[in-house]
Amino acid sequence: MVTVSADTVDETARMKSKLGLGMIMLGDESLAVIDLYGVRHQQGIAATPGKRGMFRPLAIPTAILVDAEGIVRWIDQTDDYRLRSDADRVLTAVRQALTETATTP
Repeated sequence: MVTVSADTVDETARMKSKLGLGMIMLGDESLAVIDLYGVRHQQGIAATPGKRGMFRPLAIPTAILVDAEGIVRWIDQTDDYRLRSDADRVLTAVRQALTETATTP
């Protein structure tokens, strides 16, 4: 599992440490990966930490399931930056994809 956010690398590292997460978390301040997947929130902006009056773009909260060949198998997305994919919904999609992979010759 990999997370990508529009945060800086330092902000991402602090969040990972604060939450005690073991997954890979990438900061994509330039939005290169976010734009590659087409998940930039066109009207979403957030305050830039430590920079009063400065704003930066956001990514649309999106869960993307990509297989070993790089094929996107499932997407869950919302336009509300405050909402994230439900963990059970994501795990169900992952389990289904793994089951399909295991039964495909």
